Amino acid sequence: MSDQTPCVLVTGFTGLLGKVVVQELCRRQLQNLLPDHKILLLIRPSKDRSAAERFTRTTKAICFSKLEHTWQDLVQVIEGDLCTPDLGLQRDIYADLARRVTHIIHCAASIDFDLPLQEASRSNVDTSMNILELARKCPNLRQLVDTSTAYVSTCQEGTIAEALAPMPLNMSPSQLHYLIQKGLIDEAELLASSGHANTYTVTKCLSEHLLFEEYGNVPVTIVRPSIISAAQEYPFPGYIDSYAAMGGFVSLFGSGFLHVIEGDPTASFDVVPVDFVASRIIEESQLAVYSKDRQTSTTKGSFKIVHCVAGLKDSISTPDFRRIGLDYFANVKSIRKPFWAYTGPRDWRYYWYKWTSQTIPLQLATWFFAAIQNKAMSKQMTIIKRGIEKVDATFPYFCLHTFDFATERRIDEGFTSTEYIQF
Repeated sequence: MSDQTPCVLVTGFTGLLGKVVVQELCRRQLQNLLPDHKILLLIRPSKDRSAAERFTRTTKAICFSKLEHTWQDLVQVIEGDLCTPDLGLQRDIYADLARRVTHIIHCAASIDFDLPLQEASRSNVDTSMNILELARKCPNLRQLVDTSTAYVSTCQEGTIAEALAPMPLNMSPSQLHYLIQKGLIDEAELLASSGHANTYTVTKCLSEHLLFEEYGNVPVTIVRPSIISAAQEYPFPGYIDSYAAMGGFVSLFGSGFLHVIEGDPTASFDVVPVDFVASRIIEESQLAVYSKDRQTSTTKGSFKIVHCVAGLKDSISTPDFRRIGLDYFANVKSIRKPFWAYTGPRDWRYYWYKWTSQTIPLQLATWFFAAIQNKAMSKQMTIIKRGIEKVDATFPYFCLHTFDFATERRIDEGFTSTEYIQF
């Protein structure tokens, strides 16, 4: 590849969305649907694996099973850490990266809703700021795409615009960021006063404000997906490998262990296929038109927010979701036969159904497997308990209200939420 070949830096490769973004970049390039480009993956080493080892492990995922075997030739792995200044890179490597990069797709984040505030800030705010700092130093940069969430807005009435949500507190973004970094903000008070339900959405909201405050001469687009779920078409229909959010909810429901949720029984979910989100991110990166403007020597700063959502018209109602799920899982072998007991406020009925249909049966099963010394099933029961606790703590935020996100872009003509949920 020549020096004029675009280089796309992608973060978050090991996550669901990051994998599908990279799969789509490779698929489209191999099918001549995008200009030739190099994909640079910034991967953080884990305690027991290097970045290269994590890459190799991730490439074995079925997400990449339909690509030509040469797809890895399009990719280069860079070991770094988004949470540290200069991405944890040596000075010469950082300078070379800045010289080469023409497009940045920032998918890395922690989608754990109950992280401590400082940790969530490091994962969701510091990473975006460090990526923005790199973008400032890229002389050939065409676009930075930062992935956020449609739920940065706590507005539950009316239409939620493609614009900055209110700041969590009445202070500047940089001041709030500083106070969080220093541990001078009480997490519970921040959530209560801001209306945010968890540290994920509040730190994503702060990150957006900081990007707006500091973008300068960098062209920034923030893509806000709603609830990301299984692929509609690519890499293949139904692909999902994450138990976060909708994935965890459906797996516990389908396996016959989740029967109760706090929520509005008439509310609707805004669920989007992961490949639709990946496509929108790639579109917003402006990579497809790079060959037409590559002689441009300067790029002006800009800031844009776009929703990547199903929209109110194509959201799935709670009754339809329950009906489709029960019909589908009735024909699927599971540990327990799925059924649904209760959706409503967290009152005596909630606790009654929770204890009688979930807590007591699961505890009896745990005691039984412990008594017969079946360690594998005992471990499985513990995992299921934790999964239910996580869903119970985080999912009601999506179930208590119907969010109306403004969007001019539908997923696809002919898309219906009921057909999508079925597969």
